[in-house]
Amino acid sequence: MTPEKATPFIPRRFLSCRHRQTIFGAVPGKSNHLAGRTQHQVELFDGDQLYVYDDSSASATSSEEPTVLLVHGLGGSHRSGYMTRIASRLRHQGRRVFRMDLRGCGNGISIAKRTAHAGASEDLAQAAHWIQQHTHSAIQIVAFSLSGNILLKMLSEPELTNPLQIAKAIAISPPIDLAYSSLQITRRYLGFYNYQFMRSLKKDIARRKVHHPECPWTDLTPFPKTLLDFDNRFTAPLNGFTDAEQYYERSSSKNLLDQITTPTTILVADDDPVVPSEIFDDVDLSNSTTLIRTRHGGHMGYLGRRGQRWMDDQILAWLR
Repeated sequence: MTPEKATPFIPRRFLSCRHRQTIFGAVPGKSNHLAGRTQHQVELFDGDQLYVYDDSSASATSSEEPTVLLVHGLGGSHRSGYMTRIASRLRHQGRRVFRMDLRGCGNGISIAKRTAHAGASEDLAQAAHWIQQHTHSAIQIVAFSLSGNILLKMLSEPELTNPLQIAKAIAISPPIDLAYSSLQITRRYLGFYNYQFMRSLKKDIARRKVHHPECPWTDLTPFPKTLLDFDNRFTAPLNGFTDAEQYYERSSSKNLLDQITTPTTILVADDDPVVPSEIFDDVDLSNSTTLIRTRHGGHMGYLGRRGQRWMDDQILAWLR
């Protein structure tokens, strides 16, 4: 297999700083709404459900190219800026494209008693299988940040991937070592990014209490101050783990990357302030996996010269 390549990333003037790339890159732009979508409900193995959104144009149904599935990161949804930007461009290319809300995220908070977590590879496999049956085509999956780890974990599990026809997988800024990533996000940059995630998660918990008042794990008083504490008190027990340590150990994909047989591209920036790039220094990759590292880019920022969204451009090129 020929390894994927990338054009050099040149940051926009005055935006080479990792924090500016991350913060300005997260600004959604003109609109986070993509008209003409069709919402579908996917049944999961334990009775919960999640939503996927078909953004394909009418002409895309005759396309012989693989269907593309986009999956968001922590605190995101199908409405996240990077999701709508890339889905819109794929639609204009005549591709079949779906956006997925992870379990309990976005509009799906009312139809799932449990939540998304970094090891939820069965959820992703079931959504991909539903889309594959619905479209009668192979599938390409692009997963961002937390869901990037979910994707890489799933690709290492043949019992999940054997029923699927995955033509290509792309993981953007995946936290493949969850324990180390969780620790560093609290320690670095005065905990700024940890604070942003906790603020978002606090709002999610308030919404969850409305839809699932019977859930004992939503009584978080005082509210956790770190991702580690949040995962220890909420994510882990709700999803069947003993504690955060067990959750991180069983869910991290780092030691599984050499087992991937699907053509896979991983994109990381060495200046990512959210996912520490050093977790990729000693990875053992399979022959089907390409790791692309850039000097700049921040966490899924990649704002290039002349208004270029370099990450978006590269994803579309890799999906061809």
